[in-house]
Amino acid sequence: MAFIDEAGDYGLEDIDANMPVFATCALTMTVEDYVRAAIPMMQWVKYHFFGTETVVFHGHKIRQRAGPFSILKDEALRNEFMDAVTHCFEQLPPNSLICAAIKKAEHKAQYVDPGDPFALSLCFLLERLEMHWAGKLHDKRRLLCVFEKRGPDEDARTRKTFTEVCAGKNHRQRVFHFDIDFRHKQDNVVGHQYADLAAFSLARFVETGREDRKDWQAVKPKVRCSPQGRMTGWGLKIFPS
Repeated sequence: MAFIDEAGDYGLEDIDANMPVFATCALTMTVEDYVRAAIPMMQWVKYHFFGTETVVFHGHKIRQRAGPFSILKDEALRNEFMDAVTHCFEQLPPNSLICAAIKKAEHKAQYVDPGDPFALSLCFLLERLEMHWAGKLHDKRRLLCVFEKRGPDEDARTRKTFTEVCAGKNHRQRVFHFDIDFRHKQDNVVGHQYADLAAFSLARFVETGREDRKDWQAVKPKVRCSPQGRMTGWGLKIFPS
């Protein structure tokens, strides 16, 4: 499985100075690891802090301390919560995150006709997902890529890019054994919540260059790496580099 989510706006016309980076992340693992490792840890955090599993972890609302996250206005409780979320990421299998970030202003300035940040980042994710699962996928054992529903136009756009890349419009011109699905945010899909938190963390890291950000320190160890420990090109793409 792969759960794909994003942070920021992919538009290049009016770039928000508060969110100048568009980031996408895919959380990927076997169904067994997802059910045994990813889901239980996040559900425990939800019950521990909110008394229910129905709370949807959404990075923006957590940062704004809005809705159920208003309890995080208590700084001590917020620190405890962030430590618990970090622990969730620690329990994920190695190499379970693949991430891409587009520095929009630099991208726009570098090209006369800059490519769509969404399409660029999604292509990178799908190419690296195919490499990650190389030799393990075929017609009867496929990778399910789950996206969050955004609306008819957005979903059609995502499906079109996904279909083109998987049909061979990729760097190695390979056909990917991938399927696509969409789920609403209110479906409370745990995989999307990990991907959402990781994407914002990546965006802020790329924007600030700060390796010491606590949220990035939680995410970074789970980004796909080469056997020698290299993230760039394996599980992390920052563009322009």
